[in-house]
Amino acid sequence: MAVRAVRAGRWGALMDRLAETLEALDLGPFDAARVLVATHETGRVVGQEVAARMGVSAGIAYVTPRDLLRHLAEAAGVARDRARWLGTPLDLAVQSALEEVAAGHPLLHAALGAGAGRPGRRRATAVRLARLLRTYADHAPDLVEAWLGGSDAGLGGEALPETAAWQPALLRAAVERLELDPLDVQAAVADAARSDTTPTVLVGVDWLTTQEARVVSALGEDGTLVLLHHSGSPGAAWAEGIASEVEDAPAMEPLVPAVDVHDSHGEARQVEVLRDELTRLFAEDPTLEPREVAVVCPQMERYAPLLDAAFAPVPAGEAHPGRGLRVQPVGATPPNPLVLVLVDLLRLGSTRATASSLVELLLRPAIAHRWRFTDRAALVELVDGSGVRWGMDAAHRAQFGLGDVVQNTWLRGLDRLLIGLAVAPDESAGLGLSGADVVSTTDMDTVGSLCEVVSRLRRLIADSADPATVPRWVATCRAAIDSLVALPRADEWQLTAAARVLTRLEHDHAGDETTLTRHEFSLLLADLASGYRRRPAAGNGSLLVLPLGELPHVEFRVVALLGVTDDVVPGRMGAPADCVDLGAATPDPRERRRRQLLDHARAAERLVIVRQARSERTNDRAALPVAVSWLLEELGVDPAPVAHPPTATSEGNFLERPGFDAAARAGALARRSRPQQQPSRHARRRQQARTRPVGPPPAQVTIAQLSRFLADPARGFLQTAAGVTLREAPELTDDIPLEPRGLERWSILNDLLEAWKSGESGSRVAEALRQREVHPPLEIGRLAFERAHEEAEALWSRAEADWHAELAEHRLDVQVPVSGGVVRVTDQVRTRGGAAVTVTASSGDEQVIRPWLEAVALAAAGMPAPARLHRLLNDFGRLVPRVHQIRDIPPEEAMTSLTSVVSAFSLGQHRLLPVPAAPAIQYAREMHRGGFEQAHWSGPFQDYRSKWPWPARSWRLFYEADVSELFADPPLPEDPQTAGSSAFTAWALALYAPLVRSGA
Repeated sequence: MAVRAVRAGRWGALMDRLAETLEALDLGPFDAARVLVATHETGRVVGQEVAARMGVSAGIAYVTPRDLLRHLAEAAGVARDRARWLGTPLDLAVQSALEEVAAGHPLLHAALGAGAGRPGRRRATAVRLARLLRTYADHAPDLVEAWLGGSDAGLGGEALPETAAWQPALLRAAVERLELDPLDVQAAVADAARSDTTPTVLVGVDWLTTQEARVVSALGEDGTLVLLHHSGSPGAAWAEGIASEVEDAPAMEPLVPAVDVHDSHGEARQVEVLRDELTRLFAEDPTLEPREVAVVCPQMERYAPLLDAAFAPVPAGEAHPGRGLRVQPVGATPPNPLVLVLVDLLRLGSTRATASSLVELLLRPAIAHRWRFTDRAALVELVDGSGVRWGMDAAHRAQFGLGDVVQNTWLRGLDRLLIGLAVAPDESAGLGLSGADVVSTTDMDTVGSLCEVVSRLRRLIADSADPATVPRWVATCRAAIDSLVALPRADEWQLTAAARVLTRLEHDHAGDETTLTRHEFSLLLADLASGYRRRPAAGNGSLLVLPLGELPHVEFRVVALLGVTDDVVPGRMGAPADCVDLGAATPDPRERRRRQLLDHARAAERLVIVRQARSERTNDRAALPVAVSWLLEELGVDPAPVAHPPTATSEGNFLERPGFDAAARAGALARRSRPQQQPSRHARRRQQARTRPVGPPPAQVTIAQLSRFLADPARGFLQTAAGVTLREAPELTDDIPLEPRGLERWSILNDLLEAWKSGESGSRVAEALRQREVHPPLEIGRLAFERAHEEAEALWSRAEADWHAELAEHRLDVQVPVSGGVVRVTDQVRTRGGAAVTVTASSGDEQVIRPWLEAVALAAAGMPAPARLHRLLNDFGRLVPRVHQIRDIPPEEAMTSLTSVVSAFSLGQHRLLPVPAAPAIQYAREMHRGGFEQAHWSGPFQDYRSKWPWPARSWRLFYEADVSELFADPPLPEDPQTAGSSAFTAWALALYAPLVRSGA
């Protein structure tokens, strides 16, 4: 039967001729017809157009070329073979064939060997080459036929270059392993097309593979086939080549779009400009409806979150009117979370199973729901306190060459938690391992669940250690779901979806003996778990957001182009990598993308182009997209671009062409009215904290309270005035240190000093540390302890005589007058040999505060005594002992100092005192010695050369980045009236000048 081709210059003319063709078929109530369209969404639009013209669209199937081939394959009985060629079985067949083929081709062997040690490299290469073989079968079946027949030449008999000489052998080997010939499948599909009697009309399909074109041609050999195409389109040329009759639809007035170009900045700003301009079009034309507008975005993945955020409906109020435009959501659907859990479970055995990664896995809903891990903080605290770092057990560590190091594995950590539950604190269980201090009886259920789930994970790792076939991996995944996973009723769809994925894999690879490692199978599973892009909801009245090439030739009153950049249109990729020369059959994605962009533009009454013309960071001019310039030249227009300001709150948005964003306009007005130089938020917060109302003084205070306050006035203020307690949340550590760091090193030194103070030996400390597993393992740990022992012993050798001198206790009760009343200073101070002695492993200047306060309080109480501080100082990485001698303080001077300290404490309960201890003591020392230079008191935090290198967390709430901020606040009336020019200097001199003069 003859094949008829019809050309039309407009979409409406195509639809008119389609309706006439379908009516001429005179279909009965049980007859069927087929309309072949480019995409599913085009099919929805075409179906609505047909129904509008014919009154009914029943009995007509709107299918894509891919759908057509699938239906014909089912009719021919080769659907499974076709699915195996298009799916993962071909990937595995190529993967299995690669090693055999590479043995005879040195270049391929060298390429595969270069990345042999990288997990997933073998599968990634196989997937890419399988995709290449499918390209040959789709676009050059004659070449595939020649290769399968034994030829090693290229198209036309030309010799292949050495870089591609291995491809014919790879195709033959993969086909042999797959046990199917793709050309036999294609032939069966073509035969089914020849015997198919369903009338078929092809509408606006411009891009067909060679295989698809042959199948469509076969439909016309014994059946009704009509080809409707847009004049001048790529599909029209092909249709005219196979048609026995070509005619033109009645001419309609050509569509010439009015073009607006808007120059903007980064991606987020482009979306804001688009929203404003669409809103303007709807405001200017009340007849315009959302369904008549399409936004074409070639970079959907990049712009989808921005579009969803910009057009998402919000409650009524000051929202942008563009949020009411009924724009369909465009973001991709999320992948199945349960399948992603399976992927991570399979990969666990190939990773280090660190504390942080495994805790995150246990807190995933699919696992947490079954094992009732509902309290994240509690689980983190337990794992951190158990000493777990990485590795399930010694066997797991052996993969990384550390099988003899069992310390800090999950198995050891769980043992410590169980011992902590069963054995009282500070008691030995005779197990060579101490219990974790963080566990209590309230954690029993959590610890039990943790032990059981880790046991099952160890079993899963052991079961997945060796390569296996896909059906065997499917069985392993099902067992993992049964043993580890449970979901609430609302999420049980994940189980069904995961079962469907596993069943599909099992069915596609039944009988396949190709083995995969657990990492390779996890990659295969991850590909099947990935989400998919939402299809445009054409025909439901929404404003459409389309990827490039969707709804080709469908006309809209407004088409907006967003995100057209040179890396996407035409893009970097031409023919597939390693593709041999296919001549005219070589796929050219670059030309296809250019043509699709032009088709979208020509299908618009009004074309709105939003492009990046300036840098989003510097506002400098940026190179304009060449694709947009090419498009304007093809359309024969040269519109003057509209330049937009860099931000939504810029005043330029509300002058000549006022925008519609009320919130942004309020921001622009606020920016205009605010002072040019506005204090930073840290400065504003500091000012508010310093000027709060002052309440009554406390009735009583101890030396310990005064010492803690002076060490960190910001922390004290936050606790008393704001009720905020700054506690460091437990954090998981994944590394086993090679030497004690920071707090760990201090802990060893402190434990040694405390043991010697109480008359115990250092060996007990070493054993306790070993059982707690807080120091490095094996010989490294022993050497680290010996080094710490030497440092602590050097300090103790100087302090021992002072510490063991004659002990006396003194009860203090001093009345201190302050503003607003009298404060009693009460405490009990011990002297040793007539002096207040402090021995500490800490090295900060704050350590001198407590012994100095004890000497001050004793003198103010009429019992003057010196004080001595034994501590360690950091001397370029070495800890060296140092003794601070604090002389006897005269009672009058002591009372004055104590009054200043108590006054500071009283005021600091209600206001922030900007006097951090370490820099304040340093400032007082420099002023005492006459060596203060203001220029040296500047520079960023986190710099060891700075006067204040490591501010505490409490101070970082009030100081932003530089030491010079200490001098920014002027004194208040309640601050000490000293010669200092700032509140910091006034308080530093009032509190710490006496300390410095006393010798500390």
